[in-house]
Amino acid sequence: MENKIQEQAIDLIEHKTSLLKKIFCILLAIVIVVGGVFLFIEFKNGKFSDVESFQTFVQSFGWWGPIILTLFQCVKVVYAVIPGTIGYIVGPSLFGTILGILCNYIGICAGSFIAFWLSRKFGVTIMKQVFSEKKYQKCIRWMEKWHKSYPVFLWIAILIPISPDDFLCYFTGLTEMKFKKFAIIILTSKPWFIIVYGLIFGNIFN
Repeated sequence: MENKIQEQAIDLIEHKTSLLKKIFCILLAIVIVVGGVFLFIEFKNGKFSDVESFQTFVQSFGWWGPIILTLFQCVKVVYAVIPGTIGYIVGPSLFGTILGILCNYIGICAGSFIAFWLSRKFGVTIMKQVFSEKKYQKCIRWMEKWHKSYPVFLWIAILIPISPDDFLCYFTGLTEMKFKKFAIIILTSKPWFIIVYGLIFGNIFN
């Protein structure tokens, strides 16, 4: 009898935990969609067409500026059509080297994790909504070539500025790689390029 009560209690806890996770995922999805739509509309209106227009946009939020920059860098990974390079420049130029680097790093890593999760949750469907069939097939060929050392390939590719890292975050969600390994790769390969940009433009503008 006692064991049965304990089992019921465990089932209840697991049910509540699962429900909370679902609620959190729904709220997160709403925030991403709303934030993404807002930033995409601003992008279409020319707010992110160059560094100066983006600086003006971020400055208009006052103390909320660093949060807006972090959100922008997160969303630009998820949507993959908004140019993110200007964020690397604007962050250090407006908020100083350290804070600018932190905003960019946190935003881009968060966006990378969300892209991985979306791809793992919804599969190829979500990828083909964001990227072209040509790019998808190109990455399939990369995977066939580098599948035995894909973690190493991914780390190097994320490290190199010219690589399609947003796409690779989505694509990796389709592989068998564990999230923990993916997170380690992102957290250790992402900061170097961001730091270089931060040091250069932080010193130029400040």
